[in-house]
Amino acid sequence: MSLEIKRLHLASLQGIDGGRWPVHGFVVTHPGGAVLVDTGVGGPQQVLDDWRVVNRSVADALADAEVLPGLEVIATPGHTEGHQCVIVRGGGDGFDLLIGDAAYTPRQYAEPDRGKLPAGQASDIPVWRESVRRIRSLCPERVHFCHHTDIIHS
Repeated sequence: MSLEIKRLHLASLQGIDGGRWPVHGFVVTHPGGAVLVDTGVGGPQQVLDDWRVVNRSVADALADAEVLPGLEVIATPGHTEGHQCVIVRGGGDGFDLLIGDAAYTPRQYAEPDRGKLPAGQASDIPVWRESVRRIRSLCPERVHFCHHTDIIHS
């Protein structure tokens, strides 16, 4: 099964450090169509009506689930209680991880136990660190960030 990930630049946010943070969503195309992936799905209803939006309630988010063949959500609390990351399996050995807000930057993903976190990164720091360690242990082939343009390749 062939799945393709396309990055969407949705907006830019003014950071408290004075810099600009990109806001990305992703479209995953697959044989059955396309899925808009935004771990914080929101926006004008007329835009959302054009996409198959798969929302999970906070209670459901506490468990991992396959939402479509090759597309899974995994619970990664810590940024917020019901935060999720998305795994995209394209048929090969490796997989892509759409990290959402589990880590804002590649450095936070690589070194969750190091340094001070930016404002808003973690509502529960110990739980956040455990979630980042968990997704790192899955050894994704590529990691895509919602607030950074780099893609980490393993």
